[in-house]
Amino acid sequence: MKKINLESGQMLLVVVLTMIVALTVGLSLASRTITNMKISKQNEESQRAFQAAEAGIERALESAIGSSLEFGNNSKFTTTITNPQGSSFLLNAGETVEQDVGLDVWLSEYPNYANPVTGTVYVYWSTTNQGCGRTDDNVAAALSIVTLSGNLSNPTVTREVYDPCTRIPNGSLFDSRGGSVDGTSFNYATSIPVLDGIIMRVIPVYNSTKIGVTSSVALPKQGTVVESVGESGETVRRVQYFSSNPQVPLEIFPYSILSQ
Repeated sequence: MKKINLESGQMLLVVVLTMIVALTVGLSLASRTITNMKISKQNEESQRAFQAAEAGIERALESAIGSSLEFGNNSKFTTTITNPQGSSFLLNAGETVEQDVGLDVWLSEYPNYANPVTGTVYVYWSTTNQGCGRTDDNVAAALSIVTLSGNLSNPTVTREVYDPCTRIPNGSLFDSRGGSVDGTSFNYATSIPVLDGIIMRVIPVYNSTKIGVTSSVALPKQGTVVESVGESGETVRRVQYFSSNPQVPLEIFPYSILSQ
């Protein structure tokens, strides 16, 4: 009798263990399926949110105004447009300015070069992760700055080079204390007095870098920044696009370091 009870208990234990294993495997598969479905849904929402943000950029560039729009696939966008101008702004909407290419700082109004400014322009460059003595992508940039000022029919061209790492002979003086522009900290800064300023081209040398500008007088509109926020479900994606004023032909800016 005891033997029968023992065998019955062992069989019951085997059945219970089998059920536990089956339940564990089933829960694991169910959990994995739910996780995969969740990831797939998140990926779809992320793609729809990004596509909505891109659509917002295109619409804003066409209409030149900010707007909102909802799509039938549970996605929407909201766009805002700002114009960098005044006495403090970041070039290229705060993104890095490409080495040996540079961007223009308009000292007069585009497109007719009206109302040229007179005052002092301060240019900041090289963020905290950049320095001298490095051979990687974090080497500090130098700046070549060419300024057109005076009479539009016969402008005065001034050219200065600022190199914190003394790689360029006879470089101009600058402030190694740097400063901050619109929340971005910079290692170096220089001040440039302008009289009836028309336009200034700022060109990074040796490396690309973020560049900030402040001024003792308000500077005109430098371009347009479009920010588009796309949403789908719980996913939010932001896309920013900067459209600068058309650059002046390079022939006007003989900025080559080798020609100095």
